[in-house]
Amino acid sequence: MKANESNFIKRLQSGKEDALDYIVDRYLPLLKSVVRQVLGPLQREELIDECMNDVFLALWQNAKKFRGNDENAFKNWICAVAKYKAIDYYRKEARNFEVTSEYLEIPIQTAAEDEAEDTVNELLHQLEPIDRQIFMMRYLLGFSAEETAERLNLSKSAVDNRVYRGKKILRHNGRLLYEEGRV
Repeated sequence: MKANESNFIKRLQSGKEDALDYIVDRYLPLLKSVVRQVLGPLQREELIDECMNDVFLALWQNAKKFRGNDENAFKNWICAVAKYKAIDYYRKEARNFEVTSEYLEIPIQTAAEDEAEDTVNELLHQLEPIDRQIFMMRYLLGFSAEETAERLNLSKSAVDNRVYRGKKILRHNGRLLYEEGRV
């Protein structure tokens, strides 16, 4: 007996490889689009492919955990598995991301945006190097306070305090630039 649309769930739960082949053939485009939505901004195709392999492995290993018998419930389940596996990959990749000043160099199209970038760079460079790194990690790269603290070997409260003081400095210096007519 071969897997088809009426028996592939039961066959997958029984450990029949033809059921996994059926799922790959039928759901690969759907699952790849779910994974690509999460990992696409990283622009690493090999990471998407690696994640897809892990998604199918997770489906194979956890097939018995699926509770349901209709195709829509199964489709929702495999999409959730793919989404959360991709989120895990994204978090892992974000932790490995090195923070350097080159990430401030964002291509800008207009002169007004170019001036805004220069102003932001000028304001950030008035901060201490550690504070500048904290701001880049928290606000440009989207790290949490805990992740930032862990990467920089600081306590979470130290990161929070530095963010608070840094915002005060940026606000004050931003007002000075505004009063000078440079903003």
